[in-house]
Amino acid sequence: MIRFIKLREEHLTQVLEWRTQADVTRFMNTDIEKDLVKQKEWFNRISISETDKYWIIEIKGFLVGLISLNEIDTVNKRASWGYYIGEEKYRLYGGIIPTYFYNYIFSKYYFHKITAEVMGGNDNVVKLNLMHGYRLVGVYKDHIFKNGSFFDMNLLELLKDDWLKAGKFKKNICEFEE
Repeated sequence: MIRFIKLREEHLTQVLEWRTQADVTRFMNTDIEKDLVKQKEWFNRISISETDKYWIIEIKGFLVGLISLNEIDTVNKRASWGYYIGEEKYRLYGGIIPTYFYNYIFSKYYFHKITAEVMGGNDNVVKLNLMHGYRLVGVYKDHIFKNGSFFDMNLLELLKDDWLKAGKFKKNICEFEE
């Protein structure tokens, strides 16, 4: 039902469409131009990165969004991450997608913790993260300047032990293409 496919060049047009939608980019730290040449340049950079991994989210055979593991730090056993669902009719899966991701990364990469940054105003994602076991560790005030205004940035972390202790989503295992 849910699969994570390694991001490939053939996905870039679709990813660019999702990423430039107003309802997706609204809570992103950055805005990007709808420029396929720049999208390919970005893809070429991340494809050789040792500290970033990207997957397309597939649900019931449909490509619906993007998920990434970033700032991979093997020494300190941590990383950050992010995701979005670009297909509106699949956004109801937004609360369950991370549970598959946590199970995968905490077993595959042996991280001690993962971190997340959630832009102020995106209260539903903060609540979702807290429900999954994150703790709010701070807020950067007026951290992002976007659309003529400053926005706070909520800083959250999830320890592997806290995720495993909760145990309520341990059966949410699926394929992540390497």
